[in-house]
Parts: sequence; C-alpha cells; structure tokens
Amino acid sequence: MIKIMLNDQPMEIEAGTTLAQLIASEEIRPTGIATAINNKVVPQDKRETTVLNDGDNILIIKAFCGG
Repeated sequence: MIKIMLNDQPMEIEAGTTLAQLIASEEIRPTGIATAINNKVVPQDKRETTVLNDGDNILIIKAFCGG
C-alpha cells in the first residue's frame, strides 16, 4: 500500500495503481475531467500508463456548465 492525497484527502491505494484505475475506483466518469499529479497536468491519453507513487498529490476537477 502507498499513501496519496486525492483532492486534499489522504488515502491508501495498492502500489502500481494507475491514474485511470484510481478514477474508476472512485466511480468518477473519465470524461469531462481534468487531472494533475503534483501540480502537473496529466492528459486523458496518459492516464492508463501513469502509475501513482507514494506521496503523490492528485487533483481531479470535474467540468460543469454554468457561471
């Protein structure tokens, strides 16, 4: 197990977890979101291959309409 922060909330996940797997495990739709790890944007096409590391700070922002 490794420790990460997801949207400022601490959590533990299995070592080797990808960003895409984390998104799926949190039941977040993978479209219409922006993702960043340690303040670096991770494009949608890189989520499947981006492995999370101990201490990573992940930010997931959901897009919405309105003003």
